[in-house]
Amino acid sequence: MTALFCGFGAALPFLPRWLEAERGLTGWEIGAVVSGAQLGRVVIGPVIAAWADGFADRRTAMRILAIVGLALYVAFFQAHGFLALFALSFLAASTIQALTPLIEGAALRASQTGIMPFGVARAIGSAGFVVGNVAGGALVAMNGPGMVAVWLICSLTAVTIVSWRALKPDAAPSTAAALGYRGRLRLGWRLATAPRFARVLFGAGFIQAGHAFFYSFSSLVWRDQGLSDAMTGVLWAFAVCVEILFLLALPLIERRFQPEALLVWGGVAAVVRWSLMALAPPVLALWPLQALHALSFAAVHVGALRLVLREAPDEVMGLAQTLYAALASGLLIGLATIASGFLYDDFGAGGYWAMAALAAFGVWLAAPLNAR
Repeated sequence: MTALFCGFGAALPFLPRWLEAERGLTGWEIGAVVSGAQLGRVVIGPVIAAWADGFADRRTAMRILAIVGLALYVAFFQAHGFLALFALSFLAASTIQALTPLIEGAALRASQTGIMPFGVARAIGSAGFVVGNVAGGALVAMNGPGMVAVWLICSLTAVTIVSWRALKPDAAPSTAAALGYRGRLRLGWRLATAPRFARVLFGAGFIQAGHAFFYSFSSLVWRDQGLSDAMTGVLWAFAVCVEILFLLALPLIERRFQPEALLVWGGVAAVVRWSLMALAPPVLALWPLQALHALSFAAVHVGALRLVLREAPDEVMGLAQTLYAALASGLLIGLATIASGFLYDDFGAGGYWAMAALAAFGVWLAAPLNAR
């Protein structure tokens, strides 16, 4: 998890800069290429998850995905032209990001056995993201956007090595294989269409989709405001540092708040955050707004993961986690990322207003979950 998030830490804020500076893409083209990471989760993610749930040892799918994803990203950074970059981004990102729900599912299962609290495991992963933010930002500032490619390839190489050398056996229930591939897909579909589970998926999905403009264009918006690449990296890192503190305190927080409350109130924080970001605030105001990442992302994410774990049968747990990822980090945020390209071209920082509206809609969908 740590190696994977370390790669994301540099790629999320600085890949748009590489696409602009090294490949000459426009705003909407950058949005489309970046959206390949999210849209791939919708098209390929559930298919991969249903396939992965069929292995007797869950490590096998992770190992295969790590190797294939690394090879595809090497090809991506060698490509030129919008169509080639979009296609390879779609394939590479959907393969690598299929690892995330599988890894988080393994961490959740481990936390139930007392090996390590989930908050601690996720905080360690987020610390890797901070390293990517700060070190990646410093390298980009010193050597140009091309360092994003070097950083991400090295991180994915580490992911591949760890998946083969360090993962412990993780047995899946025998009933999962007995269901067969189509049986697991049918069970996943019934789960996804259950009203309560659908509120979890779409409520969290719209709130997380509100991060699309920030993930794709915050570095460009801040550059337009005169911020350096190094400061951009530090601001991203600060947000994740506050997220880490939240995750380390998670055992205490979860004694006080149910997952439904984390989901809804995290969404409210997202509405506040994006509404104020739309005003292009000065640097001093960006620090408290970045601190809200602990709620707008982490609280929503943890609440949704806990609810998925509570609602889903173990035979399709990987598929259930991937369905959440397919919406929250897939379809909805992918479409919002495409729209963000046009919003940035036309409105600059004003594009955050649309993100506030998405988060507000997600809160409205999820609010009945917390009614009690």
